[in-house]
Parts: sequence; structure tokens; C-alpha cells
Amino acid sequence: MKRRTFGMTAGALALTLALLAGCGRTDAPQATPTPAPTMTPLPDDILNQPATPPEDEGTPEGSAPQTEAEPDAELAAQVDSIYEVYPVEIMMPQTRAIDLAEESWLKYNAGLTLDEGALVDAGVLSESLTGSQAYSLVLLRLKDAADAPAIAEAMLENIDPAKWVCVGADVQRVVAFDDKVLYVMANRELADVNALVDALPEALGISYTLDERVEAEEPAAGDLVQEF
Repeated sequence: MKRRTFGMTAGALALTLALLAGCGRTDAPQATPTPAPTMTPLPDDILNQPATPPEDEGTPEGSAPQTEAEPDAELAAQVDSIYEVYPVEIMMPQTRAIDLAEESWLKYNAGLTLDEGALVDAGVLSESLTGSQAYSLVLLRLKDAADAPAIAEAMLENIDPAKWVCVGADVQRVVAFDDKVLYVMANRELADVNALVDALPEALGISYTLDERVEAEEPAAGDLVQEF
């Protein structure tokens, strides 16, 4: 098991406090609205014809897809099994598919580049719909289990534990089993990441082939603490 820790310097604390002033915003990629089509009156002879589905003209360049893909059934079921073993109390939880072809969202949700995403067969993300709770679970199925170390390292290095801006995770852990990579991060006060991950092997009959974590150091006595 590889364990890393990190602390918060006075400069980082000042930056965090400055970011709190912008809690209404998010650094997540923003979708571009699709302009409404201009309606042109149709002749009477057209209006009297039976209705037919409009032709699919595709999604305009730069705009977000109109509907999200259904999450992979196997991965979604495994997420459900994880929560049966170790329930996590978050508001409005949702498990949804990770788009492996859209670079900005792939980087934001899974910490991967498009080249790294090409090594993944499917992925799901489980988070609170409120966007204000520091908890995220990512489960990926790889095309080749041999790529697990590289994918796990990329996730641990590149997923931003403060991606919600106003809240942040202080524990991150990534494990691999079979052809899967599981990444979980949370604030200690919201969920116990280590207890969740430690409970899975025996309950689900799996064995970890890789296990790494990053944990923020607890504030030491005498450290600067800002009260609000």
C-alpha cells in the first residue's frame, strides 16, 4: 500500500479563504446553450399531412449533448453493492455515466486525458446532485487490467479534491481489482473513505491488486484556524 500525506500552508489557506468568496460559481466545464430554432409558418397542404419525426441534424458544434447516456449496467450494479456494504449518507445521490470522449468533463470527473480515457471501456460517477458535498466515487472498467496502475496514478494525481470550490475532500483513495479501478474521495466529516474501501474485499469477494491513498494532515495544535 502506498500512502501519501499533504498539509495546508498559510498561503494555501489564504487562497482557500479567497475562493470561499466565490462559492456561487463552479470550475466545472460549462455547457453552451443551443439556440432555439426560428419557426416558419407552413403551407396548408403541408399542415394537413400526417406528422413525421424531424430529421436528426446533429448536435451543433460546441453544445452539450441533449441527453446523457445510461450508466453501464455492470458498473452501476457494483456501485449499488458498494453502498449496500457501506452506506454513504449524501443528499440526492446519483450514479451516472462518465463521457470518455469529452475531454473537459473526463478530466474534471476522472482526472484522465483522452488518451488515458481510450484505455477505459466504461466508467460511472457517484456524487450528490447538490454539488455542495465533498464526496465522489468513480468506478472504471478497463479494456486491459494491466493498465490499472497508470490509470490509478493519473486519477490520484489529477482529480481535484477541491473541485466543488466551496467544499473539499481531505481523503482520497484508489484501488484496483479484476479489470476495475475504484477511486473515492470525501471530507472526513461526510464519509469515511478508508472504512468504505476496507469493507469491500470480504463483502464482495474481491482482492485489491493496487491500493494507494492521499490524506490531508489534521490541523496541529497551535496552527492558524480561521473561524467564521
